[in-house]
Amino acid sequence: MGHIRFTDVGPHSVHLEWGDPDEAANGRQKFQIEWNNEEKDYTKTTHENHFEIKQLSPGTSYNITVVAIEEKKSFSASVRTAIPAPENFEYVSEDATTVKLIWTPPQKMDPSLYKFQVIMYKNEEKTESVTVKSNEKNTLMEDLLPATEYKATINTILNNGKQSEPAVLIIHTKPLPPENIQIKNDATSVYLKWIDPIIDDEIPHRFRVIWRSESNAVEAFTDEAELNVSSLKPGTEYSFSVCTVVELNGTKLESAPVKITHRTNINMEFVLRELGLQNHLKNKLTLQSVLELRKSSDEDQTAHSFRSLPWLFLRKLMMVNSSARIIKCASKTTNSGNSTGFYEDQQGINPLDLITALFHCADPFLQQEMALKMSMCQFSVPLLLPNCDTNECTLMLWALRDITKQFRSYSVDEDSLEENSIVLTDLPLISFVRLGKSSVSKSEFLNKLLSNNQHHHNTFFHKELENGNIPRKISNGLVEMSWYLPGGRKTNDKFKEPVAVANLRGDISDFKTQFTFLSQTSSAVFLFCDDLDSNQTFLESLQIKSKLVLICTTDSSTSGDNLTTMFKPYSKILRDRNMNDFKFVDTLQKAVVDILADSTKMSIEMISKIAPDMGILVDENNPICQNAKKRADLITQDITNIPEYKRKELSLQDKLWKELSKLEKEMCRLKATKQNIEHYKSELKSQIQKLQKQQGSNDMRETMYQFISGLSCSPDEQLYFLKWMKINLDHLTRIHQSRLEEQNRELCNNPKEDKDKDLRDLENEITSSSLGVQHFMRELSQLYESTHSQKNKKHTALKKLPEICAQLMLTGFPLELIDGDASNIPLTWIRDVLTALNKLTTPRNRIRVVTVLGVQSTGKSTLLNTMFGIQFAVSSGRCTRGAFMLLIGVSEEFRSELQCDYILVIDTEGLKSPELAKLADSYEHDNELATVVVGLSDITIVNIAMENATEMKDTLQIVVHAFLRMKEVGKRPCCHFVHQNTADVAVYEKTLRERKILLKQLDEMTQAAAKMEKIGNKKFTDILEYNIDGNNWYIPGLWLGVPPMAPVSTGYSEEVSKLKDGILNIFKTTKVPAQNFMEFEEWIRSLWKAVQFENFIFSFRNSLVAEAYSKLCVEFNTWEWAFKKHMITWYTKSETKITNTSVMSVRSKNTLNVDRVMADLKHEATKELDKEEESLLGKIQQYFESEDENVHLVENYKEDFLNSAKCLRRETETDLRNKLENAVLIQKGIEKVEVIRQNQRDTMKEKVLNLISACRNTKDNLSDSQLNEEFKKMWDDIVKQFSLTALPSCDLGKETYSFLHSNLETKGGAVREMLSNITSLDQCGTGPFYATTVKMNIFKKLKNSLLPAQRNKKHKFIQRSCEKIINESQVLISSKTSVKSAYSAEIQELLCFIDKKMEECEDAEISPEIEASLKIHICGIAARAFQKMHDDYIQRTDPLTSLERFKEQWLADFKDLYYQRDQCQSKAEMCAQQCFAPAVMEYIQKRLGPDIVEEMLTGERGFAFSTRTFFQCSLLKELLQGEDFNNIFEYVQNYEKFVTEWISEKIIEHFSKEDAFLKLEMKHLNTIVSQLKTSIESAKSMTNNSCNFVTNVFKCLDKELVIPIDTLNATLAFNNSDPAEFADCLKSSIDKMHQALADELRGESDIRAKLAKLSMNRPQEVLFSRVFGCGKMCPFCKAPCEAGGKEHTEHFASVHRPQGIGNRYWVQTDKLASEICSSIVASETLFHTGDKWHPCKDYREIYPDWRIQPDTSIEATDFWKYIFAKYNTKFAKRYNLKPSDIPRDWYKISVHQANKCLDDTFLLNSHK
Repeated sequence: MGHIRFTDVGPHSVHLEWGDPDEAANGRQKFQIEWNNEEKDYTKTTHENHFEIKQLSPGTSYNITVVAIEEKKSFSASVRTAIPAPENFEYVSEDATTVKLIWTPPQKMDPSLYKFQVIMYKNEEKTESVTVKSNEKNTLMEDLLPATEYKATINTILNNGKQSEPAVLIIHTKPLPPENIQIKNDATSVYLKWIDPIIDDEIPHRFRVIWRSESNAVEAFTDEAELNVSSLKPGTEYSFSVCTVVELNGTKLESAPVKITHRTNINMEFVLRELGLQNHLKNKLTLQSVLELRKSSDEDQTAHSFRSLPWLFLRKLMMVNSSARIIKCASKTTNSGNSTGFYEDQQGINPLDLITALFHCADPFLQQEMALKMSMCQFSVPLLLPNCDTNECTLMLWALRDITKQFRSYSVDEDSLEENSIVLTDLPLISFVRLGKSSVSKSEFLNKLLSNNQHHHNTFFHKELENGNIPRKISNGLVEMSWYLPGGRKTNDKFKEPVAVANLRGDISDFKTQFTFLSQTSSAVFLFCDDLDSNQTFLESLQIKSKLVLICTTDSSTSGDNLTTMFKPYSKILRDRNMNDFKFVDTLQKAVVDILADSTKMSIEMISKIAPDMGILVDENNPICQNAKKRADLITQDITNIPEYKRKELSLQDKLWKELSKLEKEMCRLKATKQNIEHYKSELKSQIQKLQKQQGSNDMRETMYQFISGLSCSPDEQLYFLKWMKINLDHLTRIHQSRLEEQNRELCNNPKEDKDKDLRDLENEITSSSLGVQHFMRELSQLYESTHSQKNKKHTALKKLPEICAQLMLTGFPLELIDGDASNIPLTWIRDVLTALNKLTTPRNRIRVVTVLGVQSTGKSTLLNTMFGIQFAVSSGRCTRGAFMLLIGVSEEFRSELQCDYILVIDTEGLKSPELAKLADSYEHDNELATVVVGLSDITIVNIAMENATEMKDTLQIVVHAFLRMKEVGKRPCCHFVHQNTADVAVYEKTLRERKILLKQLDEMTQAAAKMEKIGNKKFTDILEYNIDGNNWYIPGLWLGVPPMAPVSTGYSEEVSKLKDGILNIFKTTKVPAQNFMEFEEWIRSLWKAVQFENFIFSFRNSLVAEAYSKLCVEFNTWEWAFKKHMITWYTKSETKITNTSVMSVRSKNTLNVDRVMADLKHEATKELDKEEESLLGKIQQYFESEDENVHLVENYKEDFLNSAKCLRRETETDLRNKLENAVLIQKGIEKVEVIRQNQRDTMKEKVLNLISACRNTKDNLSDSQLNEEFKKMWDDIVKQFSLTALPSCDLGKETYSFLHSNLETKGGAVREMLSNITSLDQCGTGPFYATTVKMNIFKKLKNSLLPAQRNKKHKFIQRSCEKIINESQVLISSKTSVKSAYSAEIQELLCFIDKKMEECEDAEISPEIEASLKIHICGIAARAFQKMHDDYIQRTDPLTSLERFKEQWLADFKDLYYQRDQCQSKAEMCAQQCFAPAVMEYIQKRLGPDIVEEMLTGERGFAFSTRTFFQCSLLKELLQGEDFNNIFEYVQNYEKFVTEWISEKIIEHFSKEDAFLKLEMKHLNTIVSQLKTSIESAKSMTNNSCNFVTNVFKCLDKELVIPIDTLNATLAFNNSDPAEFADCLKSSIDKMHQALADELRGESDIRAKLAKLSMNRPQEVLFSRVFGCGKMCPFCKAPCEAGGKEHTEHFASVHRPQGIGNRYWVQTDKLASEICSSIVASETLFHTGDKWHPCKDYREIYPDWRIQPDTSIEATDFWKYIFAKYNTKFAKRYNLKPSDIPRDWYKISVHQANKCLDDTFLLNSHK
């Protein structure tokens, strides 16, 4: 059984086992366990081999016996129970020398039986021993060493002395904490210092520092007894804790922490970070970035975060919104991850902090703009700007330089109006400061002091305003300035003289520098102080040079008396509880008035010279600004007399430029009527060149070198330079104009009677006394223009000017577009500047254009400046001249929504200007200006001052003209009417009736304008999208009150903001793509050129429009050809089907009716046409709906092209029906003949078979000669039998005469007599035609009414007209006779054609006699041609002739049958050669035409045929290169014939290269042979008869091959071959035929002959119809129309000719005329029609369908000038006239110039 094993011995139990541990008890044995202690015995039994004895006593010895009952064996062992030690033994450090030991007593032990012993060890040495009662659970161990390791043990000791194993605990005492912590505070850092508690350097230790705010905690370690904590948040409370850290045997020991709490200071960077401006302290905000258009949001009124506040303020300020300072955050948190949380308890920032921050972050030019806009809002502006970080302040002299004020001061004797820069104006300065705390708001009472009784305005921000109670952080020390400026109204003005007021923010005790500065520069200092006693020492220390006024609020009038006896102020104001605000302000006012009576006046500029001595910085005192000032001063310092200076130094923009402008306009308008236009143009050109040469010869003045030098310096200095120039020039202009205005007043008050001339001279001088940067820029543009016109290379400094100017525009600098003085545009300068701008901005170069128009001095510039925050010049009495353009950027995130990258704003000269009203052409000037800027604009704002209804009507008249013109030239104008000075709260509701009246007036004006522009009657809503609600804006007056102390009205700013949003919303939704700078330049060029002509609409030519139109024409022609090609292919197959249907119905004797087939085909044709028409119309619609560039410019032509598409469908449908009906008519005729032929074949077949049978019945075999003899007898009998069935012949001469007689019988007796004298019509028309009659000469009729020269001219015109009709009729006759069909009443069609052509020649005044003679002539030609066609048809279709043709075939078949020879191979070859080969050749012929056209359209010459315009260009270029007069003359006189032949030659030329024609032929040959073989395989299984087999092959190809039924029947009449064998033979024969036809095609190389064979779909005719168009010609020079489509409403030609080329001449001299249509329609020349003379400008009244482009530029018609000059004599000789007097300039034109003229005119350069 083994021994006992004790597996667990505890204090209260033991666990024992016995026996083999791997063998469990079997459960059958029974064990008895016995144990005893000193007192008791115990027994237990178990069946297991283990047992646990419980409830034992700790520390007691037990004897245990185990007895195996069955085996009667036993064994024993002894064991002592354990003594338990305390549990959970641990410690807690009380301090560095004391620890508390803690434990848990043993469980289930009687406390009276034991106690605890605690022993402390250090380095294994016992240091202390403590005995503790059993009921204690802790003990305190004191006087330990700091930062030391101890070992503690605790054990249980029984009363009997026995003890447990000890519990062991390692203890580390804490180090000593740091002592005496000191702290130094900053805004973002803290310096901590303390005493190191550990003196022993050998003990390694360090310190842990933790600092906490409410949001987070940070820790750091240091080996030194100090630490600099950085990156703290300013204005935040932090808790700092420091503890000593010692590492002891791998364990870190920390002392108890020593804590201290502190709040950080506030600095600039902190505030800027809160506002999101921290990066702009170095990288300054620019005016350009602030004005950039940003995506609008609900933050436009309330900011969502502090970072939005600056932008909200700036947005409002730039729009001069007087509520700009009233801004707040919507939430208490900043919504920013970088927020410090400082503002979490408040909903905003003090606006003074915001303004201070923005001035620190703005560049100098933005500072100027901010100060200017703040001044306009009547906000105070910074004079001294503090920096709380450096404790420095800056005098804002530069920032205030742009502020100009106008006021009227007066004394007892006089009042005077003064306007000057505020920094240059000498004014007394009154300063207001505070010492200590004041119970009254200094700023609030200042506002009351400066405000009139009627209008109170918060000039200085104070605590009672929104966010005014928020503590200031960085604006303390700010000195603000404002002014009181009298308006000359004694009852309203508080002060009679202007006064400057300064206000120091904060306590003067904190800002001694600012106070000292104010005390030295002010006339008086008003000091607010409530507690004089507490501030006695400080007050006594003050050394104030200026007068001091003490202001105290007190309950006792005696307070401060002691002080004021020692410290004597100038005066003292005590405010007690009985003094109300009104009385207090009145007291203040009296005090100020008293001081002003004896005050010192100083300007801010003078003050700035004192500031540096006091340690105050001046913003202007930087090197860049001062260098730029020196540059500007160098230019302006010597200017004394402005008009004289401009004449001397800026001479190019004076008389030369103005005279040049006049000549350029005259070049377009050609007012001279008494001399030859072309000679007059040459004279003008000579004068222009002379003036340009004179311009170019002028040496550049030193002034301009200096100005260019200023523009060429660094970007910053350049901007400073331009600003200094503006400041200096504005100042000079004010001085000069002020002097002149004074002279004008004196002169007006002078009683002298003859003062009109003096007044006029003075007015002219006042007008020319304005001098600004724009005049210098204009001089630059003129220098640049003259340099380019003369190709002068001496001024190399000018080359970079366009790029410099482009860079300036990107910074917001306005560029003059239209010179208001000369009323001209320097096109070369503008082009090069915009080109440079395009280069700088590409690919971000899309622009939208906004323009304002309106009467002068109605606030147009102010409206734009308010809307966009920009800087167009505005000043009373100094209005905009001409037009200026300025760029505004669009922010990155807004570009896609706004669909552009920049907004280009155009500010214009006021319409109805009083200065121009005296001039005769003032209305024309206004029209020109309005037309150009409206044409350039996407949106035009029409500014209307409501109080001036008369001028409003005149303005609207001008504007309506401009809109109407734009509508006509493809622009989509958008207009918004702005009604100014409408202050009524219900103005929108009350003006509904007025808006309707306005629309009615606009309709009336539109109708009047349309009449003047000579176009159809239109309403205003026809020319643009106009909504009486959405397109009218009502804006209140600009000023809230009466200037100069009135701020800009908040209502004005807010309504303008709504207008701006409305404009931007239009840009968001428009489908018209934005233009780029180059497209904009092209619009400038073309619009300006067009307005120089008086008749704008018909003089407009824009390359963008022309290019868009050309592109549309190319696309339409492509679609049109696809339509035509599809229908040609369909007709070719349909015609083949009709032919096959007819002949097959005869052969098969079935009832298949050709009429039924015809009906099916007509139905099918309609379906095909519907489908193709729908596709074509869809493509046009899709094209106009696409976002393709400039599609919107040709929107006007959409209807023309849709009509052309519908017309194409109608014409094609008519043509198809006619062709199908003709085909059916022909086939019905053939069908009759075919019936006869079929009968003949059947009879012949029967006779041959009978003859064979008879011959075989003879005894002997017959020889070949005998068979021939027998066959001849039979043949002769049959021919004799069939000779009676010949087709009848007609006499078409008689039939033609009959139709002619019916046509002419109503024309009078003379004509009937002429008809009766005709003996034989076929004898007529054999020779040349002369426009005379048999009975009388036309001259007899004309002799009494016309002079000889006129009669001669008249006769020639009639003769030419008749010859043209004859030529066109011959073409028609030729087309009719080319069809190999029977005659079918073609004479009737011919006569209708002649009548139609005569109607078109109504100008020729053809008499009835000449008409009859002409028709007789043409009908004679037709009768002969139709008779021959008829006779040929009879000969071709005669049945007997057809029978004779196959005689040899019948004989061969007869012999083969007699000899019983196999015909399979021979018949197959015969079938292939005689049946299939002709059909295949016909198939090829029919399909070559469309393929040739396709090749010509897509090949190397495709460009020439893409549109009519490009075709004309290609044609003219070839004439120029060929230098063949005969060709040129033929082109002019026989245009259609020449063009047709030219096209044929080009086809021949193209297809003669590289076997191009053969390739097309082979393509179709291979295609049809392949189909043929497929059809043979298909037909094998269909029949058991060889003849039917071939027929079935043809049936498979019934739409491809025409069945030659006659040949087929004759060839296969006796073919009894096996069909399968015959099919194999036929395939082999087809291969041979394929090769033979290929060889035949290769062998014929004459392309001309091949073209001539094409009887169907002739390519030259298809191409001719494509490029010939409508066929109309210019009524003056006969240039062909080039308009796209056929249904265009207007005809035009790109290039017109000198009229002499078309045989127009001067009657008086017989000399050819050199005038050109495009010149005469712009001149005062007259033209003659019938018996009336008309101004050429009014040509559209006579020829309303024609649009002739007035183009008087010397290059425009160089091509025809060159041709006429070169061949002048030859033209004269051909016309039997005298050569023209050609201007000498024409002879100087080179071939290169003529060629370039074509490229430019036809816009080829844009297509290369």
